Amino acid sequence: MSKNVLVLCTGNSCRSIIAEALINKNLDGINAYSSGVNPSGKVNPNAKKVLETNGAWRDGYHSKTLDELRDIEFDLVITVCDHAKETCPIFPKPIPKIHIGFKDPNGKDYKAFKVTYKEIKRVLLPKVEKVLKEQKMNKNVFKIDNGIKINFTGVVKKQQIVKMVENCATGQCECMSDDTKKKINNMQVDGKDGNVELKLNGDVSKEEIEKALAKSKVLNKD
Repeated sequence: MSKNVLVLCTGNSCRSIIAEALINKNLDGINAYSSGVNPSGKVNPNAKKVLETNGAWRDGYHSKTLDELRDIEFDLVITVCDHAKETCPIFPKPIPKIHIGFKDPNGKDYKAFKVTYKEIKRVLLPKVEKVLKEQKMNKNVFKIDNGIKINFTGVVKKQQIVKMVENCATGQCECMSDDTKKKINNMQVDGKDGNVELKLNGDVSKEEIEKALAKSKVLNKD
């Protein structure tokens, strides 16, 4: 499953644009976007030049506010300047955040942009990859009076669990044996992204459900 990353700085003209481009070019399975807390509205020509020189430029890269990205669900927010860190927007849902500051090359010559490019590639990319790999979904299975309760926490979206339940209800589920399916009378999903609860009513064991969860393609996508 691909991850979405947001890179924030003040003007969204140099550092965050370079970081966005480097992540998209070098890290598979990660979609990077950038914006500014006070965007300049244009990409610095030297930032564009260093990206073009290294084959990392895309015509779609531009300076923008966060409003333009409001429909994207991010898995990680990165601030690359102190001002962006201090004024980082509040998101509707909890999102992991990290800060890795870089000197602003704006107003300097092209050599400074080459230095920034190399620093972001050297420092930021390994950190982003490490943080995203460490993010995981936690699954806790409990036996209750009328069945099984499963708590999903961490990197989990409610829609994932809803999709899994829908697959079971429509016969598309391959993780659960037919015998186990027959024991379940009802499945109910509650909670929100990051903390989802699934209740299975029926005479089903904890061990059966743990085996099914381990085999679920919806939960265990790469």
